[in-house]
Amino acid sequence: MNVAIFGVEEVSQLIAQIINQAYNSWLKQRMGEPLNVVAHVVRGGVIPPNIGAIGNAAILNPVQFAALYHKKLIDKIIFPRELCIGQQPMLAQLQALGVSVDDMYITERLNVNNNVTNFLAPYTAAKYLPYLEFHIADHCNMNCKYCEHYSGLVKTPKFTDLKRFTRDLEQLHKFIDDIGTIRILGGEPLLNPEVNEYVKLCRRLYPFANIFVVTNAILLPKMSDEFFNTLKENRAGIHISFYPPLESKMPAIKKLLQEKGVWFSVSDEPAKIFTIKQTLTRHEHKREVFLQCFQSHCHNIYEGKISACFLPFTTKYFNEYYGKNLPEDGALDLYEDGLTTERLKRFLLTPFERCSYCTPPVEAKWDTVKYPSPITDWTNDHLAKFAD
Repeated sequence: MNVAIFGVEEVSQLIAQIINQAYNSWLKQRMGEPLNVVAHVVRGGVIPPNIGAIGNAAILNPVQFAALYHKKLIDKIIFPRELCIGQQPMLAQLQALGVSVDDMYITERLNVNNNVTNFLAPYTAAKYLPYLEFHIADHCNMNCKYCEHYSGLVKTPKFTDLKRFTRDLEQLHKFIDDIGTIRILGGEPLLNPEVNEYVKLCRRLYPFANIFVVTNAILLPKMSDEFFNTLKENRAGIHISFYPPLESKMPAIKKLLQEKGVWFSVSDEPAKIFTIKQTLTRHEHKREVFLQCFQSHCHNIYEGKISACFLPFTTKYFNEYYGKNLPEDGALDLYEDGLTTERLKRFLLTPFERCSYCTPPVEAKWDTVKYPSPITDWTNDHLAKFAD
């Protein structure tokens, strides 16, 4: 059986070695068909100019892989579990190119299980997600126009209930026991006085996840040592969403985080341009939009449900403020009778009606909301039409 491996990184090359040196021997003992690693597939479609091949394996972009797949010259693609960044977009891109999710496999973590018996599993059967995010505050202290979480439309402070969320994350853990990256966000998560407890909860349930608190940084100088110590003790970091009002303060904020010894990342320049995807006009391209949308990989858990993105949970604020009825579908109940890992993961790969009101992104100048907020603060109908 001819297979390709996602990525050209060191871990991808190590996966190929394990298949050639150990996994195939195990298959042979059980009369299984050995795997022949014939290619590595690069993310983003651009083949690095300094890499022509890895051993006997060619370097392919997704279009080249799909062409060989449809000719039945390559049977399956394997995703290293460690490569959580870019994994889900690649999976969506391959789906758009006609590659079946049933021909996508994922490895076990290399530092967890050295037993080749469980080294590979079908993507939909593995109790793993590359990414999960959740709100701990729906409201915000910056209120950006075009925010698709609609935080600027949340009329009264809305915090996630910690006890309920703990039950919900423990329920998710029954079906997903490993996550690549977890991001704690909002709204503005630092508004929530229990932010430390969410960091601890995520680390307790997901010991190998990359955990980050995503903040606009306004409140960072006011946070206690307990907060920074919690991050360090739980191997968690900070992602700063850098907006123009913080431009003069960012050097001091970076210095503070360096002094606290906390891992952090921040964009080099403030985000002066937002992208806006929301439209009031329904279209028939939801599958195309879903598979191309970078936010369709932002798996979100909210009040006992999980969704491919946050819009099933935040659209209510838009509908309430403007008296509209955009769909609020697209969420799966984590307590559904008979729920399985495979049903959950296939659900997260499926477009839903709310996608019919998203378009390819249109750029708009960053600004804050002035109240009362016109509907053009949140929709792009006045900027562009969906191209049929």
